[in-house]
Amino acid sequence: MENQSSPFSPFEGKIERNEPHQEGGNSSNSHASPPDARSSQLEPPHQLSKSVVVTVSDPRGLHLRSGRDVVRIASQFQAEITASNLSRNSNAVDLKSILQLLQLQARQGHSLQLAATGPDADAAIEALCSLF
Repeated sequence: MENQSSPFSPFEGKIERNEPHQEGGNSSNSHASPPDARSSQLEPPHQLSKSVVVTVSDPRGLHLRSGRDVVRIASQFQAEITASNLSRNSNAVDLKSILQLLQLQARQGHSLQLAATGPDADAAIEALCSLF
C-alpha cells in the first residue's frame, strides 16, 4: 500500500505547482494593466501629432537615393514618423527605415500621407515636406 500512496504525492505536488503559477500569471497581468493605463493617460497630452498629404514630384519616383534623404531627415527627429501611399492604398510604414519606405512603391504623381507623433512632430513634417 505504500507504493500506491507514492504516485499520488507527486501528482498532488504538480497540481499545487500549477495553481500558484496560474495565480502568479494572473497577478502579473493585473499588475501590468495599471501602469499601462497610467502611462497611456500621461502620454497624449505630451504627444503632438501632425499629418499632411504630399505628392511625389521626382520623375523617377521615391527610389533608393531619394529615399535615403527621406530616411536621413526622418531619423534626426524624436517623433515617430510614418507614411502611407494613398494612390496604392498601402499600409503605413516607418520613414526611419529605408526598406519600409521602398515598400510604398511611390511613383511620380502618387500622393503620400505623412504623419508624425512626438515632441518635434511639426518640425519633422516641415523638413520632410521640403523633400517632395
